[in-house]
Amino acid sequence: MLWLPFVSLVVMGQGEVPEVVPTGAPAAVQASAPNLTDPVTLDDVEVRGRRGVARVPAETELDGAEIDALGVYDIGEVIRRLTEDYALGDAPMIIVNGRRMADPSVFSAFSPDALVRAEILPPEAGGIYGATDPSQRVVNIVLQRRFDSLDGRASASRPTAGGMTEVAADLRRSSIIELGTRNLRLQADVDTALRADERRQSGVRETGDEVVTLRPANEAFSLSLARTGTLGDWAGSLNAEARTQKTHTVSRREGDTIESRRRSRSLMATGGLTGDVAGWSVRATLSGQISHTDQSGLSPSDTRRQLISAEVGLNRILFELPTGAATANLSGRASRSNSVNEGPGRRQVFSGRMGDLNGNLSIPLARRDADEVWIPLPGDITLALGGNLTETDAGRGGGLSAGLVWTPARKLRMNASWSTSTQSLSDEQRFAPEYYGEPTTVFDFRTGEAVEVLPIMGGNPDLRPPSSDRISLSVSTGPFTAWNLQGGVSMQRAEGMDGIGVLLDPTPEAEAAFPERFQRDADGRLISIDLRPINLNSTFAETLTSNINFRAPFGRSVRWAGQAPFLQFGINHSWQLTNVATFYAGLPELDRLAGDGGGMSRHLVSTRVDGRLGNWGLNATANWRSASRVRRESGRNGPDDLVRADFTTIDLKLTYLLEPRAPQEEGARSRRYDGIRLELEVDNLLDARPEASLGDGSPAPGYGRNDRDPVGRVVRVTASRRF
Repeated sequence: MLWLPFVSLVVMGQGEVPEVVPTGAPAAVQASAPNLTDPVTLDDVEVRGRRGVARVPAETELDGAEIDALGVYDIGEVIRRLTEDYALGDAPMIIVNGRRMADPSVFSAFSPDALVRAEILPPEAGGIYGATDPSQRVVNIVLQRRFDSLDGRASASRPTAGGMTEVAADLRRSSIIELGTRNLRLQADVDTALRADERRQSGVRETGDEVVTLRPANEAFSLSLARTGTLGDWAGSLNAEARTQKTHTVSRREGDTIESRRRSRSLMATGGLTGDVAGWSVRATLSGQISHTDQSGLSPSDTRRQLISAEVGLNRILFELPTGAATANLSGRASRSNSVNEGPGRRQVFSGRMGDLNGNLSIPLARRDADEVWIPLPGDITLALGGNLTETDAGRGGGLSAGLVWTPARKLRMNASWSTSTQSLSDEQRFAPEYYGEPTTVFDFRTGEAVEVLPIMGGNPDLRPPSSDRISLSVSTGPFTAWNLQGGVSMQRAEGMDGIGVLLDPTPEAEAAFPERFQRDADGRLISIDLRPINLNSTFAETLTSNINFRAPFGRSVRWAGQAPFLQFGINHSWQLTNVATFYAGLPELDRLAGDGGGMSRHLVSTRVDGRLGNWGLNATANWRSASRVRRESGRNGPDDLVRADFTTIDLKLTYLLEPRAPQEEGARSRRYDGIRLELEVDNLLDARPEASLGDGSPAPGYGRNDRDPVGRVVRVTASRRF
């Protein structure tokens, strides 16, 4: 797979890309991307600006046709696809119409055709827009000036092997009028249970299979409301959601069948304001959440949680340099949470508080068109410096970060970043109530047999904040030629202390280090594993990632049913070079890639295809992971090791518009087709199941046809329409 990082680097054409340099009052840095949609006439010359431009030119841009070809239902899914397809990291910063918003999530439920375009900004945008980590990427979504829709969607899915059935419905009302937007959404999802007698697994089954569930019955309903508007010179937003969910599980424990029910209800609301004060662009949010979870069965409990948090962000140009403007960003956040967990004979009260301060300074060191050059290198160079202080109940922490972005040519970008930090812990990690998850089959190295266990899930109030040092180097290039070829390669190095992890494999080393996490009956049979998060003494990982994207150059002259065909491809590759960990200080280091302490795959590859032809649409994804080994004894391969085979899954979605789609006219209300839209999805098209053998080549217990994945191939039919 070494060819992936370099395919997009062999073509080094220097085609010019128009650079957008927006103007605006220095006192309102966040508003420096003007919304110039109306023509301005000067001396009989009409000049038009582009609405929603960011403060730096986009690295990659998706127009309406490319967004529609993704085949997704809301803007949140568009952002998820961009994050995956272009390897943007865990959580890119989202700005809207070129501006940073107090709460950009208010737009995530809108239909994708509410977007004019989506832009991936170059790495230096993180420092300019105030990212706490200089390596964080920025995505700019540009909304329509006016938009109105009422959408409905219904779907039903079922495994081809039968058993469980899922039915879902979604109703959404949305509108945009300049700065005023609203979205009201109602969702429902009902799943029936998959029973043990509907999937024959390896090993001797016991009485009760007709009621024991391999997958629980589930019901989920939610109602969400999102609004934005103006309050004088300020832009305001409100985002609220009410959600309820029920699950019903029947499990087997020590020969008895036990029925468990879990019900959770939550209410969340976030209000935000964005405006200018004394030359600073200001963002402020206030959030609150309350939840109630009760469960019966193996771990009966009643948990109530409350959370309130506030955040303020400031941004402005500090001073002008010959090479550009130096931008400062400040932010602060404070939160308070309370949790009460009651069960038989116990009452636990947890409270948590967190406060942090972040500062960031972005300095342009060089610019290709500047009169003065400080660094004798071609192109643009930007330096980002940051720092933060954090205080929680678990202790104090902080961090420093630095990032350097060099653009030696218009279509070649290089980025280096470094950070050291002590991170805060989420309430979910610390205070989530304890419960038993779905039964799962594991290979018990002590007995050499496969057993069905009940995993213990939830939070761990004893977690310590993890600390880490990270270095990242990346190169990206493109787009080139009519194929719009672009790609990149990135190297990450991370070293951590007290890292957060879970025990996935019951190896002898894991059980010796955490004996309280493994429960066995009187006969020594493993019956449960505690999968709540734990602190690992130290971790070290090095990863090489690469991606390449391109599209078929059909051109405007090609038409099918009045529409231009569209076909784009993408490949992502992640290569784990090193991954080692130690459970406790003084214990031997575990080579995870070799199989110590639970193995992991060295290579992960994802490929995707998105296309449209007339009334037809196609979205396909293939994921492959390489083989891995789990050693029974660290440091050596043995005949009792578990050797997992490589694994490939393919997901396919076909879309068809029932009526011919007329060509869109200039200024049309929407790109969206107003008729009925049918989708046929097949998850795990080849019905692949995980396979494994022992180190001596014999079949591994617990890897029968339905042991690891009793669901298999799933077919889903969806009908949607705009009314």
